[in-house]
Amino acid sequence: MLVSFIEGDDARRLSSRPLAERRAGVFGSFARYFGPKAKNAIDYVELDWMREPWSRGCYVGIMPPGVMLNYGAQLRPPIGRVHWAGTETATQAAGYMDGAVRSGEHAAHEVLARL
Repeated sequence: MLVSFIEGDDARRLSSRPLAERRAGVFGSFARYFGPKAKNAIDYVELDWMREPWSRGCYVGIMPPGVMLNYGAQLRPPIGRVHWAGTETATQAAGYMDGAVRSGEHAAHEVLARL
């Protein structure tokens, strides 16, 4: 399985293009990195993060330089009975699925400890 992200101006530009054009572009990129066999994929699945109602444009919250360093610890502590989980609150692999899973496990342990 190969995963790719198209970000920023490229994502905005390609979002309005036909699916076949986006697919051809992704496979072309894969072929440059992995050889021509990468164009013979069994399946192709994409998600346009800009159309997702809860994320509205990215797979991870982007913060200006210094924000995570200065305020990141404030994203993690529970507020009352509300516990936070997500890739943005991960202490390792923030911005990736691994970080989101770790954060979810951490929040689950917090909740269980309070029961």
